[in-house]
Amino acid sequence: MDADVLIVGSGIMGAAVAAEVGRLRPGTRITIVEAGPAGEGAPARHLHDSADAGTRDAYHAHVAAGVQSMYVGAATAGAFDARSASAFGLYDFAALGHDATEMPAAASAWNVGGMGSHWTAACPTPWGREIPAAFASEWDADYARVRSILRIGSDRFGPTPAGTAVLEALTRAFGDVSAPGRGPQIMPMGVFRADGVERRRTDPGVILPELDGSSETVTLLAGTLVRRVLLDGQRTVGVEVEDLRTGERRELHAEHVVVAADALRSPQLLFASGLRPRALGRYLNEHAFITGRVFAEPHHLGIDEVPPLGEGEWMTDSLWLPHSDDAQPFHWQISVGPLFSEDLQEAVAMAVGISVYVPTEVRETSRMEFSDTETDALGMPRARIHYDYSDADLALIERATREQRMAFEAVAGPDAVGNTLLLPPGSSLHYSGTVRMSETDDGTGVVDPDGAVWGIEGLFVAGNGVLPGAVAANITAAGTVTAVRAARAIARTLEG
Repeated sequence: MDADVLIVGSGIMGAAVAAEVGRLRPGTRITIVEAGPAGEGAPARHLHDSADAGTRDAYHAHVAAGVQSMYVGAATAGAFDARSASAFGLYDFAALGHDATEMPAAASAWNVGGMGSHWTAACPTPWGREIPAAFASEWDADYARVRSILRIGSDRFGPTPAGTAVLEALTRAFGDVSAPGRGPQIMPMGVFRADGVERRRTDPGVILPELDGSSETVTLLAGTLVRRVLLDGQRTVGVEVEDLRTGERRELHAEHVVVAADALRSPQLLFASGLRPRALGRYLNEHAFITGRVFAEPHHLGIDEVPPLGEGEWMTDSLWLPHSDDAQPFHWQISVGPLFSEDLQEAVAMAVGISVYVPTEVRETSRMEFSDTETDALGMPRARIHYDYSDADLALIERATREQRMAFEAVAGPDAVGNTLLLPPGSSLHYSGTVRMSETDDGTGVVDPDGAVWGIEGLFVAGNGVLPGAVAANITAAGTVTAVRAARAIARTLEG
């Protein structure tokens, strides 16, 4: 065996699996395979904290709008060509050669660190229907591990006096429909203080420091594409990989393989490997994303001056209004920051970003359809995404737009000047269901509650795509639970 555990993908999910296996079973030989490039500096570093000033500045400029999807393609415009070492960054799924007409903003990361080098680090606590029933008995312990792994806290972004005023205004407007403890509050974030830095984002290098090559038991192979999972009957024995720089192909053998290649590419790899259960690629889900921003004069918020920004930041406060299932079905993501004069010399007002995430129905017909004959830019099976909103989804989106206007007026008064936009499908970058979990092998799932692929020994999937239901909020923290569960199951086997 080349490794005890081989992990496909170096993002947050892959790093979490590796870190947990190493914690539970020290000395385990782990190989992480990543198709994308490593970039400059420390592997898997979040771009906000990059050692390269140009990279940091470009990232800050692109994310200042407060909408993560507006960053997609900003630094990676043009055709994708892996053979010419396409730039580190995020690419529209269509740029990789897929038909994403019905989910035009769908995107994937192309770099060591995956989305963990780009994410906003927002970690709203999953609640209610967001928690799969099969996870319920172990949820508290599993989520405690996630909080530790992602270093989730609520003390890095507010509340400033302006943020407090916004929370109070939203509490007056929406507090009566919130479940206990689910009213407006500070957003939990995967952000912490470290080495004199006030706001260090959690990234895969934080989760798994061994990605820097300092460990004899953890190996990172960057620029290396996994083409298929190798099977011996009903058991995995490793993977076939290709070095994208040389074109050389070889086999890597491992006792366990974990596919953590995101919710779009994990089902693609299973399909390419001949693993095609009915549920594969189906039940694709994403919350609708209504973004908006309102402007409030300081005196309206009862503050004397605009709070200063931290270095490299675009907001002073990160807040949220959690969903309460049916009583208040929306996840509200709220940012507070200064609005500057045209010459950028003076903060003249507060800009309050109020985005509403609208849960959508989980439907089998929302799916990825893979081709047996056509390939993408990497020579992997080409996908076509089938996705639209149901009548119930559209009604909920209309309601969310009305309530967003109520929030604007609550924060800035009845004459509030705000803007709103329903972003195209795919914009949230929060996808689930494509390699979903089911409690029994009944055809509605690809994996069991521990992420083990039904009917295949030694093969696991971890990540957001495993989640079977509609997740209203940012999905990373919920998805990391699947990594914790898969790692624990693998560790038990290794101990046996």
